[in-house]
Amino acid sequence: MDEQNSTTRWARVRSARDIGRFMRQARRRRGTSQAALADELGLTRQYVSEVESGVDNLYITRLFEMFDELGIDVRLAERGTGGGDDD
Repeated sequence: MDEQNSTTRWARVRSARDIGRFMRQARRRRGTSQAALADELGLTRQYVSEVESGVDNLYITRLFEMFDELGIDVRLAERGTGGGDDD
């Protein structure tokens, strides 16, 4: 994950692990527990944990294979942090 400095909160991601790491950092900065996030979204805490741990599934694996084949870079940015184009 090619993350910029701590003031610009964005990352170029290449895997489920990169997405999970970014999401965990964003959740922690927000001061939200996995259980609270899961409750807000109607999910289980275990599912949130799996996503944050970067557990691969066929969907995400194939998605990144298609991105790679098509030359697509994926960039995640927290809203309102100066890291996105829409800020």
